[in-house]
Amino acid sequence: MAADVNLLTTKADCDQALTSLTKEKGTYAHRDYNQTYADTQATDRATTVAAQLAKATDDVAHYTTEAARTGLTEGEKRAAQRALIAATARKANLELSNSAVSGPTAYLADVDADQIDAQIATLDASIKAVEDRKAALPS
Repeated sequence: MAADVNLLTTKADCDQALTSLTKEKGTYAHRDYNQTYADTQATDRATTVAAQLAKATDDVAHYTTEAARTGLTEGEKRAAQRALIAATARKANLELSNSAVSGPTAYLADVDADQIDAQIATLDASIKAVEDRKAALPS
């Protein structure tokens, strides 16, 4: 149900309503911007982690081959094993940090984004209605 713009009986009432609506819209626009920024950061982070994970996977393969190579001195074999352990740990850590947000958390984030979008649309419509009402009122 739309708000009854006819409750505003003077241009001053309209100005007061417009001020409040504009401030409230600014709050929701800020939240919308923050969500967009967070999404961009998450996308950038996922891209970076994916590249790091690919490198760590390559490192694990390389050091696995290196540690299995015959003819290594004891020092070379230990160095290859240490490098393999480090690469494997790095790969495992990246795999843990690469998990996407899903399930209820992702769903609720989508609901929040939908609420913000709907609120901004409602405020835009309300601002337009008040502006039209103000223009229709006598001076």
